[in-house]
Amino acid sequence: MRTPVRMGRAFTLIELLIVIAIIAVLIGILLPALRGGREQGRAVQCLSNQRQIGMAQQFYADEFDEYIIREAGGYACRQDDRFSMPWALGYRPYIDGSKTWEAIRNDWFEDAAYYRDPARPDRDGHKIHYVNNGMGFIRNEAGDPEWESFKPATKRYALPFPSVVYYLTGYTTDDSGAYQRIVYPPNATNWRVAVFYDARANNGAHVRLDSPARRTEPFRHGKGANILFMDGHASFVRAEVMGDETNWVDFDFRYRLPPSSPASDPRDCPQGS
Repeated sequence: MRTPVRMGRAFTLIELLIVIAIIAVLIGILLPALRGGREQGRAVQCLSNQRQIGMAQQFYADEFDEYIIREAGGYACRQDDRFSMPWALGYRPYIDGSKTWEAIRNDWFEDAAYYRDPARPDRDGHKIHYVNNGMGFIRNEAGDPEWESFKPATKRYALPFPSVVYYLTGYTTDDSGAYQRIVYPPNATNWRVAVFYDARANNGAHVRLDSPARRTEPFRHGKGANILFMDGHASFVRAEVMGDETNWVDFDFRYRLPPSSPASDPRDCPQGS
């Protein structure tokens, strides 16, 4: 005799809809967490990049008479001048030991992944995603800081508060590509490319939150952004604090730009040098 096969009870339509609804709720709960995890991972990678730059900054100072790189475009265009080259060019050999200044002259930093922030949209063609503090300062008659047009390389020991003064942060997006076309012409050298990535406008225009000329991105990682400080350490800073231009003042007032040495445009740098 055949043993009767007992059929399992099928799901009803209502039960299937309930299961689908539960899965949808779980997805809705998990997706923001996954997205937040990805964003946090990008912020951590950015912070790691900045810390590498901070270590390179200190190695550079150890080798070059205590100097750390500030603004270079208006100070010198000689690519063999180790004391006044742009930060992205000057620090690179200390981050990537396989590279030298001569060997990487015209690669446009294509292989320098440590200069790119994974949280920054990569649609505008920029190969460097950070800008440093190239702003100079003098003291007025009342003793308060006044903005100078730019500042060349600075002696490390000349900075009285290096642990609280900002040195480098993320570069804002260039959605129109206007700056990318200026910085990356077909015949550009690495010097010409790197010299653009600084903040040096008078009155803090390159860092203020309300400035249309702002080069920094204070909301890169949610409510703030990562900052590399003058002493080489890096940490997260809230946007409203980062956009306060007084936090970029280095309190080294000994330098003042000579009237006979106007700042030059990076496009004035000789392309073949």
